[in-house]
Amino acid sequence: MYGKTKLAGDEAIQASGCQHLILRTSWVYGTRGNNFLLTMLKLAAERSELRIVDDQTGAPTTSECIAQGTANILAQVMGPSGAGLDGRSGVYNLTNTGATTWFGFAQALLTQSAANLGTKLPTLIPIPTSEFPRPAARPTNSRLSCQRLEETFGVRFPAWEDALALVLETLKDGAAPVPGRA
Repeated sequence: MYGKTKLAGDEAIQASGCQHLILRTSWVYGTRGNNFLLTMLKLAAERSELRIVDDQTGAPTTSECIAQGTANILAQVMGPSGAGLDGRSGVYNLTNTGATTWFGFAQALLTQSAANLGTKLPTLIPIPTSEFPRPAARPTNSRLSCQRLEETFGVRFPAWEDALALVLETLKDGAAPVPGRA
């Protein structure tokens, strides 16, 4: 239902004829709120074994990259020398580059956090989606092409692995609490 209503909203905006930017992203995480990274850190502190879906692919994307990319785009269209959207209305994808599975993301973040933050590293077991039923069906491929964003606004996000390292560095520096670490 969420996907259907979001698409209907996007189509209504486009059909209105107004100047618009629709920014799409996926697999958002950061140092605050409820998200996969913080959930994995919390579960790693509580359990010796984690079963993680390994047949869904996407690009983990940091909330910080989304904020910086959005600010960059808005500065171009609304800043002192900005010319408005000037024919650049449309739908743009903004995600970190590269792709992985939820299992690959969990493996990278928990391995790095164990090495850099001193958190626990549980045994990770890859599982198919069928072993982790959810109320809503999840796509097996959530990758989005950001080519149009790069060509139009010159915005390119770092690889998901590099962005993850920066987020974990933020946690290491104490800018946000680390679940499971005293």
